[in-house]
Amino acid sequence: MQVAIYCGSKNSSNKIYEQKAIQLINTFKEHSFSLVYGGSVSGLMGTISNQAIKNNLQVTGVITYDLIKKEIANEKIKTLYKVNTIKDRKALMEELSDAFIAMPGGYGTFEEIFEVISNAQIGYHKKPCAFYNVNGYYNKLVEFLNTCVKEGFIDKRFVDMLIISDNPNEICERILNFKPIKAKWE
Repeated sequence: MQVAIYCGSKNSSNKIYEQKAIQLINTFKEHSFSLVYGGSVSGLMGTISNQAIKNNLQVTGVITYDLIKKEIANEKIKTLYKVNTIKDRKALMEELSDAFIAMPGGYGTFEEIFEVISNAQIGYHKKPCAFYNVNGYYNKLVEFLNTCVKEGFIDKRFVDMLIISDNPNEICERILNFKPIKAKWE
């Protein structure tokens, strides 16, 4: 199973995020998962890709030509797709992946995970989407999503379909046992 991890090209000053990234990749090894990610050697992207290489996992990177200069592509990985735009990057990562996990990150991470969640909601795919809630990073987001449900802007089933956990083993097991829900207009 190929699983995309969305995360930052930047590290936090709190080392727990790097430690938990390594723990997640070690759990990938236990579940025979492959990694699809943004192709960089910087930040958490570098942490997950280097740990995956260390664990002899299949690693697929997808990076834009202009980001190669800014983020430095991880040349250690065997499969590195180079694309023209971020839109192309997101589309190829979605196509290549059987599931999606958002680690703590910034705007790019949010954009990537919310796009695949939206695509699941409207029926473009039936793949699991997860938030790796390290250090309670996504707690306020979960509160916000529940407010969206309460106010009628998101159907509860589209929040309930999300895998939200701080436990890498639970995330991987729930990905393996994921049951797709009906799309918005099915």
